[in-house]
Amino acid sequence: MLKDIRVIVSDFDGTLLDDEKRLPEQFPALLDALEQRGIRFIAASGRQYYNIRAQLPDGMADRVDYIAENGAMTVRNNEICWVDEMPMSDVAAIVHTVRSTKGCYAILCGAQCAYFENGNVAELVHHANMYYARLQLVQDILEAAATDRICKIAVFHNHDAEHVSYPALLPFADHMQVALSGDCWVDVMNPSVSKGTALTELLRQMQISPERCMAFGDYLNDIQLLQASGHPYVMENAHPQLLELFDCTGGHNNHAGVLKTICRELGIVL
Repeated sequence: MLKDIRVIVSDFDGTLLDDEKRLPEQFPALLDALEQRGIRFIAASGRQYYNIRAQLPDGMADRVDYIAENGAMTVRNNEICWVDEMPMSDVAAIVHTVRSTKGCYAILCGAQCAYFENGNVAELVHHANMYYARLQLVQDILEAAATDRICKIAVFHNHDAEHVSYPALLPFADHMQVALSGDCWVDVMNPSVSKGTALTELLRQMQISPERCMAFGDYLNDIQLLQASGHPYVMENAHPQLLELFDCTGGHNNHAGVLKTICRELGIVL
């Protein structure tokens, strides 16, 4: 059993949420139990901040902190702490590459909203509405970018991001962060951006050491997050590379693995 845990951070999709994008039924009760012990919960995701909040109904959204956009935005005590804005020259170059890669579409993620320009692509619209609570369809995403602080570009491919959009974007990896974040998604951000960097900064602000932090993840964009925590847990349904890197299992996302692991490790009875 773990002692002196003060922070628990969890990825959302494939980790805390099941495959139907549902929270564990007992998550509100878990949040109550963690607060009683003085443990802060951090929601970490490649999702937009406003979208993550929307997944936490009934007042829960105000009771947690956030690592959003794969670490490009952090929110603590309901205030935006950091937005890692991308240079417009890089934004334009990436958008040009995406536009010229068949089957790939870009969503520009800003501090205030997300922007896309392919409203006639049904699969893109479906997935975009799933992950973005604030989303605008515009004629030209580069024109829209000039009105906001763009901190991430999410590139969508409906069938095989790992073998289509990811290789197309790898040339930017010499000076940008290019992260495979799901079956359909590749995220491009500033080079220092990661969920792990964001977690390290939040722990510093809280004056809490990594050894007092538990972390849960399932995909390649969670590697740095898990490395930044003293107690990393990988889901049974995780990408094979994560299962090779980390020993402790967080159970399966479809069986409330995060919740059950927290209760087991901290001796919580719900």
